[in-house]
Amino acid sequence: MKKTEKRQQVIKATLKVLDQLKFQYGNTPEHIDFIDAIFYEKQKMYDGKEWSHYSVDFFHDVFGIPTPYYAVVDAETMKVKGIHVDHGVFEIIYDKQDKPVKMKFISPSFPYDKQ
Repeated sequence: MKKTEKRQQVIKATLKVLDQLKFQYGNTPEHIDFIDAIFYEKQKMYDGKEWSHYSVDFFHDVFGIPTPYYAVVDAETMKVKGIHVDHGVFEIIYDKQDKPVKMKFISPSFPYDKQ
């Protein structure tokens, strides 16, 4: 399926943030071609709020095994808000200039506002 211009923008923004955070992902041409963005309207998210977002799927080889991850991109602001991994979410923390500077792990086992 051909990727729309909007989906390509979302993927480009996600890859930029992953690179800035030095988050490892498969960046061969085959991996990059596989990456896609899917739009979800008004879903309850890890922070307990409902918001529309894009899910950008990508892989990272862990001990030689391709492991799927997905980035959550706010559809309104086009800002990467988090990276879902198999055991929780890494929430992206931005500085005052909107540059991603670090990640904060959010466990699904505890209330968001208590972490």
